[in-house]
Amino acid sequence: MGVISTDTCILVACLTEIDGETEFTLGNAKDVDPGTSPNFERKLKTPTSQIALETVEGDPVLHMQTAGPEITIRIWANAAREPDKIIVGIE
Repeated sequence: MGVISTDTCILVACLTEIDGETEFTLGNAKDVDPGTSPNFERKLKTPTSQIALETVEGDPVLHMQTAGPEITIRIWANAAREPDKIIVGIE
């Protein structure tokens, strides 16, 4: 899975628009965990106590409140290249 990250931002490659849509799920890790090891896991600073999934153009996809200014984020994808299902779990 293609991922680039900083302390406050994570970029995840997904299915190209011309090939179809990508399904995103965002929620508490315990609620969205599919039962496999995540493809990506790290601490993420959320100074506004919010997390947002956006397109590369900055259009909103999903968002939610976080428990504080730093979270652990886990990402699962259904393919190593161009996944069409991405699950983002936070705690």
